[in-house]
Amino acid sequence: MHHEATDHVWSYCPSTNNLTSILSMKNARTMHTAVSAMDQLFVIGGKTTGARDILSLLDVESYNPLTKEWKSVTHLPRGIYYPEASACDNIIYVLGSEEEIANIFNPSLDCFFRYNVASDQWSVLVAEFGHFFHATLVKAVPVNCTLYICDLSTYKVYSFCPETCVWKGEGSFECAGFNAGAIGIADKIYILGGDYAPDEITDEVQVYHSSRSEWEEVSPMPKALTEFHCQVIQFNRYRDPWRPNQP
Repeated sequence: MHHEATDHVWSYCPSTNNLTSILSMKNARTMHTAVSAMDQLFVIGGKTTGARDILSLLDVESYNPLTKEWKSVTHLPRGIYYPEASACDNIIYVLGSEEEIANIFNPSLDCFFRYNVASDQWSVLVAEFGHFFHATLVKAVPVNCTLYICDLSTYKVYSFCPETCVWKGEGSFECAGFNAGAIGIADKIYILGGDYAPDEITDEVQVYHSSRSEWEEVSPMPKALTEFHCQVIQFNRYRDPWRPNQP
């Protein structure tokens, strides 16, 4: 599959419901990931084109919305494919695969990096996952400054302990489609949508309560979605553009 790389970046304003083009990235990318930490946006991994003979980018860029400038930070320790990134305070965790193509159904999850935003330093983590994970079927989610991964192939959830570098099983959810979205809000993980087959896209939403290690199904999305990204946008209660009956 061929993916067109781009250096274009857009900013979304909820109040006006508009997208505005901002300063372009230093490198055109595709198949990358982005995460916010310490009031900056970090763009990690990806390729300059989707062709399989093109290696993963090592360059990492950060965007400061106050100065409206991009800058390069320390490179990745090595190339990574299908990156998933999550921020826990000033630490960014990145998971993915060393290989883009494997002889099995999906490349394995065998890359695990940690980036300290304050010191601008990367480190390679060796974590005992306990069993095989498909790199393209894992969602990384931060909850209360703890990293969780949701495995969409086995419907299991694991939390990571940075002190012992060990993953702990946190239970199972009922089911989830491939390419589902996942997001952490307060002490909860939401798994949304996905597909069970190319023509079977779901609107289901499940929520995990980390405080009591329980899952429940909640109201479905207004529309079935697959292959999408979730992001939390927080507002002061008096400035929430979606709050009804605002003065």
